[in-house]
Amino acid sequence: MIVGIEVGGTFTDLVMADGDGRLTVHKLPSTPADPSVAAVEGLEQLLDLSGHAANEIAELLHGSTIAANALIQRNGARTVLLTTKGFRDVLFIQRQDKSTVYDMFYRKPEPLVDRDMVLEVDERMSAAGEIVMPLDDAAAATLIDDIVAQHSPESIAVCFLHAYANPAHEQMIGRIIAERHPNIRVSLSSDVAPEHREYERTSTVLIDAYIGPAVDRYLARFGERTATVGITGTPLIMQSNGGVVPLATARRKAANMFVSGPAAAVTAAAEVAQREGVPDVISIDIGGTSCDVCLITGGRPQTTVKGTSEFSVDGLPLNVVMTDIVTIGAGGGSIAHIDAGGMLQVGPQSAGADPGPACYGKGGENFTMTDAMLLLGLLDPSTPLPGNIVLRPDRSEAAAAELCETFDLTPDGLAERVYRIAIANMAQAVRRVSVKRGFDPRDYALLPCGGAGPLIAAALADEVGMDTILVPPHPGIFSALGLAIADIRIDYARSEGAIRLTELSAKDLARRVDDLKGRADSEYADLRYAPEELALEFAVDARYVGQGYELRVPFKPQELTGGPDTLIARFHELHQRQYGHSFEQSAVEAISFRLTARRARGSVLAAPEANGSPTTEKQRNVSLLGETAQYPSYTREKLPAGFTANGPAVVVESTTSMPVPPGWRFEVRQGGAIIVERSET
Repeated sequence: MIVGIEVGGTFTDLVMADGDGRLTVHKLPSTPADPSVAAVEGLEQLLDLSGHAANEIAELLHGSTIAANALIQRNGARTVLLTTKGFRDVLFIQRQDKSTVYDMFYRKPEPLVDRDMVLEVDERMSAAGEIVMPLDDAAAATLIDDIVAQHSPESIAVCFLHAYANPAHEQMIGRIIAERHPNIRVSLSSDVAPEHREYERTSTVLIDAYIGPAVDRYLARFGERTATVGITGTPLIMQSNGGVVPLATARRKAANMFVSGPAAAVTAAAEVAQREGVPDVISIDIGGTSCDVCLITGGRPQTTVKGTSEFSVDGLPLNVVMTDIVTIGAGGGSIAHIDAGGMLQVGPQSAGADPGPACYGKGGENFTMTDAMLLLGLLDPSTPLPGNIVLRPDRSEAAAAELCETFDLTPDGLAERVYRIAIANMAQAVRRVSVKRGFDPRDYALLPCGGAGPLIAAALADEVGMDTILVPPHPGIFSALGLAIADIRIDYARSEGAIRLTELSAKDLARRVDDLKGRADSEYADLRYAPEELALEFAVDARYVGQGYELRVPFKPQELTGGPDTLIARFHELHQRQYGHSFEQSAVEAISFRLTARRARGSVLAAPEANGSPTTEKQRNVSLLGETAQYPSYTREKLPAGFTANGPAVVVESTTSMPVPPGWRFEVRQGGAIIVERSET
């Protein structure tokens, strides 16, 4: 028995898989004040639904937005940053580039701490890792005691110059703090982000320290509450890289949890894409608050790389290996409003789980995307949403009144415009992960998930020019499903600073590979996994000499027995695809060697069995793509493999609906997914 629990901003999703791959799914509103409350309550309800006891669960997996919330809301811990003497202002100087180039009033992002919370330590390492100025133990201990007395920090971040090349001084400071002040959390840059680029490394370790106590408390509370329910094993926690780690490991690496929930959906999308023989997809996960988009090529999700798809939060770099997800504030709860220029906009503000959209009847007064979809007929008011939420069209019309008066529109006309604006915003996110990265979205299938994903899929595909939609099984609880199938995954990096690949012999390359492999074998041994259980994926971050950013070049160790020629040729190929040109005569240098170590857990996906007859049960008026028509309704659970039908139609399931407009057709695949394609007629 495997259970996945994913906490979103609006709903908490749960899935239980037995040994035969049969699934029991459940969904309930989140509890923003304490997300673990809905998680544990949902677990108890899931056990009641399935008829199983908690002690039958072999694995419990969890993804949460706790790290993202703590950072975005700026309510993290009181944090002190220790840095090398003379480098106190790195955090404030930042970089010269502007996120909005033509903004005359641009201001650099505000760091998480004030300057008086950044303190210097008299020590120094060279770029090669040689000690230039030794760290004095006694002086460091006195400094730490003074800092604790004056600033009372909950957390201390340590980022010394060139600590990626030699972490000895950071480790010494970490030991001093642990011995003298064990209640203070310590984050070392050599553990969190052992890579060059001083500002990005400083920002990342500070983020880890800032959100660390909140993440640690939440995960500890989650572990205690699940144990009270009767869970006997150690929960596994989803990381931003799309893999899971034991709860104790996740508590030590808070920064790695930032896109925990969205990464789980991408993991499930990659699994379904490969299983259905459609390995190139763009996943779009739309919940109540946000829209998360990721490019998956050959069944592999893109990961962030500095210079091409680096990740930042409110402009603050977060330099860890992450699934390359573009997130915008567009979801079912996104609020329609008038901007400063008098134009109608949708989001990023959201009605969230409490009070929710106006049609929920829970006190919400704003007109949202969900209200628009209800008035357009995409949602059926006679079918309650998860959590027994009964939809109220009258409340939607009342919430629309002010905007209708402003723009001289009927409620249906307003709904059409709100829907189209939201689709346009999501289309821009799709282009950011594809066109901006050098990929044509028309070569990909759209994989929608989340409660609102299938509801917008056809309109979004039409907007971007995509011809195929792959609707996975159970799209409304897809992140929870991703948790249940995710591998255990840990990423490692060995930063070189910069070294020309032609200067590295086959032995030099093998030494770097062996170093990374040894670190993985050791850490997984602590988790009681043998080296032969691991799948290892190596890569190098490389660039032309003189460039500022890198491309990540995958390789297999056996390809390096003859030296670096294979790496150099592959880099030229990737550069050509990414930028449209390459310079074969230019020297290529390595910045960091990387290893992703996975321990496969095995898929729990099984094709759902049809239960009933695939006849249309009723029809309803639906307005989609500028046309209104009668849409026959099909219940997904009753559709057998091989069933096909032409649009207009709407496929309804317990957690979402999929409208298929005229000019499109759908087919149920053997694996349980539904393929929606433009029809030839």
